[in-house]
Parts: sequence; structure tokens; C-alpha cells
Amino acid sequence: MPENTGKEIAPLTEFEVLEQVDDQAIVQMMTGQSIKDYVYSFKQGGKVVEGLTLAGINEAANRRGGIEVDTIEHEERDKSWIAVVKAVDTITGSSRYGACEQPKNMGSRLDPHAFTKAIHKAQRNAIKQLLPVPVIKEVLNYYLHRQHETTPLASGPTKEEKLGNAQKATFALASQLKVKMEQQNIDQASFWQYVRARYAVESRNEMSEMQWTQLAAELTAASSKEELLQQFMERIKKISAATEESEVTTTQPSEDETIETVVVVETEPVSAGERPSVLPF
Repeated sequence: MPENTGKEIAPLTEFEVLEQVDDQAIVQMMTGQSIKDYVYSFKQGGKVVEGLTLAGINEAANRRGGIEVDTIEHEERDKSWIAVVKAVDTITGSSRYGACEQPKNMGSRLDPHAFTKAIHKAQRNAIKQLLPVPVIKEVLNYYLHRQHETTPLASGPTKEEKLGNAQKATFALASQLKVKMEQQNIDQASFWQYVRARYAVESRNEMSEMQWTQLAAELTAASSKEELLQQFMERIKKISAATEESEVTTTQPSEDETIETVVVVETEPVSAGERPSVLPF
């Protein structure tokens, strides 16, 4: 048994600090920024409480190997998203479930990352239960040591940089799904046609940072589960079909319009002297 040094890994029920850190990490990931916090550390009741963040848990899972996400389920409610994830240890055959209910709002504002946060936090909660304690301690000690190193402070990204990062993250996700979309006869033109229709813009250059982030979250969800991918591609196909139907309707006169034209010609004949030299086709 290890000696009690006055430090402990925070239990899952005491995650106010962890939630804040992971919220920030998920936003950084979705906007193409580098994730900095792999661990958290704070004092509580005279003790130093330490643990792994979302990024730290993913790093520990990569070091351990053999841990995979098996299923992802989600439910939308009026004020929140609920996600349930099943993770499997392919080495031992063990499996664990993790869940998360994420509010749709941050205070009085809508949180554009709420759905993505629910998915990633549920994954975090499932994967952590499969991690051996030695692996957790190894990653924890490594990043705590790095945390104490002196690093220069960097200013936060500008509005333009945030927009560019959000675009880069979305393009990367779209590129990963390109082959699967093409297998369903969805080309890049159809995909961007869907994006323009979804966000009511004439060009993707008109999209805001929030819209790019929302699109990235939609692509992330589609990448996470086959069922969500199929639903995503069905939405694209519906937009494409509606656009094609609209184009046909605007270029071909209806039956009523054709009849009305015939009636006008019959009831108001043009005299020989007034006939145009070019037939009106």
C-alpha cells in the first residue's frame, strides 16, 4: 500500500474544478487550439487534490492501449444534452459506462459547444474507470512536473485567429469524412451546399466563428458513431434534393401557366400588321 502523502486523486463527485478545465479544453480542441491542461491541482480541506483532465485521461488511455469507445448514445432535452458512452478494455474484456448531462446554456447565453461537451465528458467518465492506477499516477506525475516549469505568458488569440482556428478544425473534420460521404454519392459541392443552406449564407466566408464551431461539433458527432453519420448524410441529401427540385420548379412553367398563355393568345389575337418578326420562343 502506498504511503498517505496528503494527496489524493479527486473522486468523480468533486469535479467543479475539473468541469471548468475540461470545458476550456473542449473549446480549445474545437477551435483548433493546443490543449495545455492535462492535470488539475487545488487545495481542499487541508489537502492537495490532484487528478487528470479530459486531455490527461486520453493521454493515459493512449499510453495504456487497448481502451476503445464501443457505443455512444445521446438524448436532447429542453435545457440540456445527455450522453451515455460505453468504453471497453480489449485486453481484459472489461467495460464501463460513463454519462454526462450538459446544460445548453452558459448563464444566460447559449453554449454552442454543449453537445460536444456532453459527448467528450461521457467518454472521459467511461474511460477513466478502465485506467489502471499506476498509469494514472504516471501521467499525473509527468504533467505536474511540467506544470511547475516556468513558461512565458502568451496573449490570447485575436477574433480573426479564433475564426481561422475554427475554420481549420472544421476543414480537418470534413476531410476525414470525405471518403465516407463520397461512398454515399455526396460530393464536396453537395456538402458545402448543405452548409450554406443550414446557416443561411451565400458563401462560407460569411460564416461566424460560432457557426464554424457548431459545424465542427456536428462533424465530430458524425465521426463518433455510424448512426449519427448516416443521419448527417441524410440531412445533406435532403438539402440537395430540395435544391434540385427548386431549380426545376423555377425553370419549367407549370401546367396552369401553360394553359393561361394559350388562353391569352386565343382571346387576344394579334393582327397581321402587328405581328413581330421574331417568334416568341
